[in-house]
Amino acid sequence: MHVTPIEETLRRIDSWLAAHAPRTYASLRPPAEPETISAGAAELGVEFPADLVAYLRHHDGVSPGAGSFSFPGHQPYTLAEIVASSRMHHELWGRHGEDLPFEGYWHQDFVIFARTSSVDALVVDCRRGESFGAVGQHVESEGTRFGNWESLAAFSEQIADSLEGGTAMTAGLPYVPVVDDGMLLWEFTPEPRSEPQSLLDLASAADPIVAAPRRPTSRAAPTKNWPSGYNSFCLTFAQGLDEAELLRRFGALPETRRPRGRRKTRSGNSVLLPAVRVGTHDGWAFGIQEEAGVYGFEGAREEVLRRVSCSTRAVSVSCWGGIGSIAVSLFDNSEPVTRYDTRSAVVPDGTRDPFEVFPGLPFHDKWAARWDPDQQCAVSVVPPLGRESTPEQWREQLLAVCGAVVRGCGIPLPPPGLNGELDSAQILPLLPTDGNQRVPVPDQFAALVDAATPEHLRRVLAAQMTSLAAETGLDTYDEVTDILPLLSEGNRPGLTDDSALGLRLRRVHVESRATRHVHSDQVVRQDRAMAARALADALTLPVHEALGLVVVLRHDPQWRREFRKQLAED
Repeated sequence: MHVTPIEETLRRIDSWLAAHAPRTYASLRPPAEPETISAGAAELGVEFPADLVAYLRHHDGVSPGAGSFSFPGHQPYTLAEIVASSRMHHELWGRHGEDLPFEGYWHQDFVIFARTSSVDALVVDCRRGESFGAVGQHVESEGTRFGNWESLAAFSEQIADSLEGGTAMTAGLPYVPVVDDGMLLWEFTPEPRSEPQSLLDLASAADPIVAAPRRPTSRAAPTKNWPSGYNSFCLTFAQGLDEAELLRRFGALPETRRPRGRRKTRSGNSVLLPAVRVGTHDGWAFGIQEEAGVYGFEGAREEVLRRVSCSTRAVSVSCWGGIGSIAVSLFDNSEPVTRYDTRSAVVPDGTRDPFEVFPGLPFHDKWAARWDPDQQCAVSVVPPLGRESTPEQWREQLLAVCGAVVRGCGIPLPPPGLNGELDSAQILPLLPTDGNQRVPVPDQFAALVDAATPEHLRRVLAAQMTSLAAETGLDTYDEVTDILPLLSEGNRPGLTDDSALGLRLRRVHVESRATRHVHSDQVVRQDRAMAARALADALTLPVHEALGLVVVLRHDPQWRREFRKQLAED
């Protein structure tokens, strides 16, 4: 295969940048001096291939900053960075000698000349032999592979062809060159994927749901040896509710409601649609979940507790395994009052000290996570081998926690009838709220967004969300296509978990969290779930707060040009 000399190819790249992306062209650094290049190769103990020397003699990397030149998915190094990064890898793997993760993972004569935003890199093979001068990709945990580019000249020629033709180039992932505001950007372009089959439909087919008449709650007395046999569970109590209302607030699917014993909650689809058994006692409704779903225990989620405690009080007690975390949460009228966790001494902002609310809770040991004001995060310590809690100590902690909750709230622990059949239903998990995380509109569009009228921004939001829904397949659902035109209206319809759209988005989110499916299906579902989150934001947040997530999720590599045009329109 004929490859153009690298000097000619680099001039092609320069010419294209000067004509189409002048801000990026301005980031190219002056050439490196021949003496400096020779010194760098000598320091690394290798011979630089002629292409690498010519590349550095053309431009010594790029200057950092917005719009600086990059390869697809990789940032080029200066000579100084090439030497420093390669030396670090030599020292790191030199200490291992022959004890590398596997043969071919790394070689002392590989020279790194570009890297991703993580630790993956592009390397030039400086080993003497047939592979001398080849360009390869080093991927953490996967090693170094060659075969795409026989030389730096071939690699550079593919970049020049991609720039001039506007075609995709694959360097680990496929990227398309895009120019925005005088800057070259390489946009990841996902490959078209087929529509995956619904995991919930598959689970229902494998484990058919048979409706049955409701039976009364058992009033059997609590067992004296409780919590024996209940090593992992979440018990959620709500004052003044009945079984039906508690199930509704949990997000139960009405068609799955029927009596269940403990064993009947463990079915083929219990991870996607966990079952909660419910009952009432002494003015409290209670629900118990023993099989964690894709979000863990539903009764421990903030989204669920806010809904369950609306106009009342709710408390949950959860524990994991025979030595895992034991947690308590108390909510009053949808607001958190306190939270306690045996593994964390961090008190959430705006809540009360759990030891004041529930006197008698076990104190945290020195291994519990604590807030570090210097690092501005919670820091935990792993107990040394042999210092972990024993199952007996864990059970003592659990009984102490339960005792404190009984005294603090007057609820029955354990509630009666847990070992018998109870009213129950499978839960379609509520939509995650993602806290206060917001994605701002990219800086280069901020002035245009600020200048736009509310009516104009709503039209732009509707157009961008419609495009995102089409790109991710979210518009394959009627509930979504029905709502998209309404985004441009002054009074957007909002979103509730129990609406037709809310139920659809809940299904989308749940399927994205499942793990038993092929990678291509997982990518489709995760992209669709992010689009579902963006649609939820578009329906519930101020337009300028919702717009950022929508546009950064777009798949079309030319979305910036489209977005800028829409914002500039009258």
